[in-house]
Amino acid sequence: MASSLTRAMSAPIPDDGYSTGDLVPHGWAPGGYLCRACPDCGEGYSGDKRCRRCRACAVKSLEARRDRPQWQSGHKGIPTDRQVWAYFYVGTSDEDDVLLLRGVSGEDGEVFTVEHEGKPWGRDGHVVCWIDVEERPTLSVEAVEAAVASLGTRAFYYSGGVDHAVEDWLHREVLRAVADGHQDAPAIAAAALKSRELKFSRYCG
Repeated sequence: MASSLTRAMSAPIPDDGYSTGDLVPHGWAPGGYLCRACPDCGEGYSGDKRCRRCRACAVKSLEARRDRPQWQSGHKGIPTDRQVWAYFYVGTSDEDDVLLLRGVSGEDGEVFTVEHEGKPWGRDGHVVCWIDVEERPTLSVEAVEAAVASLGTRAFYYSGGVDHAVEDWLHREVLRAVADGHQDAPAIAAAALKSRELKFSRYCG
């Protein structure tokens, strides 16, 4: 054990392109503290006293996060041969202007076909953002950022456009999440408020 820890203490930090800023959110920072066992791999390592895992396992955690499916803004790149989850603008709805739906998108993102009472139902509207996962996603900072990134980039519908409606929906949705105690409340609120920096028509007429 002693020799293993000694090697861990003396091992240089790899020059692999990952910075301290990259790895801190994944549990590792440089330092001279001797940690006896990483909870992921069980190996001894050195780092900051507050480390949660060794550097190698922090790198694995970072890479796993980067490789996972990401929220994508608008409909660009959306699969048209399988179901995905999407925040889809449907305009007038008994529930809201934008709904989280699972279905198959058309190439232009303006028709989203879902299953309704055992039959396909093509919903007309516009994909705001989407993610290619099986389980129903929850509202996250990434989802909010993708929705904000879609604003001001689509063609106007009718006489007013849909950006203002999507923005209003997004702010309501985030406010609900904050009121319900979302674990990332400050971050999702800050991400949503960035929409106010964008310039697009907020006139509905």
